[in-house]
Amino acid sequence: MTPQNDHQREHFWDGLRAFLMLLGIPYHVALSYQPGQDFIVHSGEGVAGFPEFAEVIHLFRMPAFFVIAGYFALLLLARREPTAWLKGRYIRLGVPFLTCLVTLIPLMNLACELSNLPWPEALRSWRENSLTSGGYWVRHLWFIVILLYFSTASALLARRFPWVRHGLVPPRWDAACARRFLLTLTVLGVLVGAWEALAVEAFYKAGLATMLPQQILRLDEVIMFAPWFLLGCLLVRAPMMRERMQRFSWPVALAGLGATTLWLMVHKDVMPMTERFIGTMAALAITQALIAVASTLLNRPMPAVRRLTDASFVIYLFHLPLIAVLVWLAQPLPVPALLKALGITAMSFGLSYGVWSATARVRSMALLFDGIVLKPRQPQPA
Repeated sequence: MTPQNDHQREHFWDGLRAFLMLLGIPYHVALSYQPGQDFIVHSGEGVAGFPEFAEVIHLFRMPAFFVIAGYFALLLLARREPTAWLKGRYIRLGVPFLTCLVTLIPLMNLACELSNLPWPEALRSWRENSLTSGGYWVRHLWFIVILLYFSTASALLARRFPWVRHGLVPPRWDAACARRFLLTLTVLGVLVGAWEALAVEAFYKAGLATMLPQQILRLDEVIMFAPWFLLGCLLVRAPMMRERMQRFSWPVALAGLGATTLWLMVHKDVMPMTERFIGTMAALAITQALIAVASTLLNRPMPAVRRLTDASFVIYLFHLPLIAVLVWLAQPLPVPALLKALGITAMSFGLSYGVWSATARVRSMALLFDGIVLKPRQPQPA
């Protein structure tokens, strides 16, 4: 880290991370109301344009999220001892993960089964899938598994090679990359795109994606998002390139728009390797634009953004179970599907935000669902 950034909080990274997590709500609602397609919960109806809307969100949301995750990982490892930091990550992520596996996920799965089948058949399917399907248990919590992998690897590397915690990219390289920003971003896109196209496809071609352990371990997502996490780590160690990433670029934004449009037009008709390559180029350009916009709009203390940032993890954990229940309950309502979708989006956000407000006040709930150890309240002086 550069000395001027050591004690200066960059608020926009928190705000951008919260925004990406909250995008899970419209994303999963859109998946639930795809015309002619079933999500894990069956709505029985659809809204035109929702498949494309969900695909665009999915294209950039998790790549950008893992860039931020890598940034925070190396930023905090510069300030904390690796073992202590990793212990904190396992509490912060692992405790809510295990809690949700035995509470929220079974209830969500039951609501999904009830949306598809009558009571007796739904219960039989719920019991059978709970005993045989690994993915049935992980559901939307898969990203926690990946974060724990990356956190463990980062801590082990920082412990084994201390320079990882404080070393900088050589200033000459950093300056050259920042000065030739468009070329640097293009080269990064080609490299990451080639990795996504070749490594991920090789994993699938080998038949490894169908194994039961893979449904839990999510090794394909490890391969997919490792370059994005590494990019976030590098931004911490390349101050000039990081500063350039935080400035908006119309050529990059237009390239992202063009690549996204191209991807939407051809991704169902081209080979998977080509689809992943085009999608990677689009995701990288959109990620840069998001970082630049966030650094302009959110880089100052904002109480509302701070509350959403604090609440975003709990909101993410609860939003999909709430969506599943609400979509199931909304099946018989004589209301247009678009209105149902908008209402469920608002209700799932409001209810999950209310859950966070409640858990933030109870020590046991804050630990179980947010991974936070609240300090005991001090008695008021007489």
